[in-house]
Amino acid sequence: MSASEKRYVLLDRDGVVNRRMPGGYVTRWSQFEFLPRALEALRLLADNGYTTIIVSNQACVGEGLLTSNDLDAITQRFLLEVALSGGNITQVYYCRHRAEDECGCRKPRAGLLRRAQLEHGFAPATTFFVGDYPGDCRAADVVGCPMILIRRTSFLEERCAHDEPPSVACNLYEAVELILAAQDVMRVEPLGEPVMAMQ
Repeated sequence: MSASEKRYVLLDRDGVVNRRMPGGYVTRWSQFEFLPRALEALRLLADNGYTTIIVSNQACVGEGLLTSNDLDAITQRFLLEVALSGGNITQVYYCRHRAEDECGCRKPRAGLLRRAQLEHGFAPATTFFVGDYPGDCRAADVVGCPMILIRRTSFLEERCAHDEPPSVACNLYEAVELILAAQDVMRVEPLGEPVMAMQ
């Protein structure tokens, strides 16, 4: 199967797959808590042939709250738990910089998404990005990915600024249901030139 025929989905991590730490970061495995039905959602993506990629800001490394090796260890355990539940995450992209570092990879800038597109060759127009904050919306806009915004109180909250208003879901499972419902009506565009990754 060629890259243009594969189905891809991009996911933020904290607040989408696992619960955010109030006022802080996940810095050890004991703090990592999968959100309700997240593992089921990841299995559903795998069962339907999707390549799942994580794109996440993890400034906790840049801020010195844990090392890159510590983050990698948490990630390996997280990926193992997903695999044991029948899901599959193909690759994880992290921005480890602080906000004040003004890097090109930290969302809402689109460096991580561009790098994922360059390395995997997916068509942005048919690749959903699922996130839970306005910076995710802005990054999705830059690369042209349709956006699904996770808002557990979506019926009460104002939607983020976005060129095309994003779909809103209460959790990852509901977002995956939206993706599966859309897959048969989205027309896969031919791939153009790869988008160069920002450094």
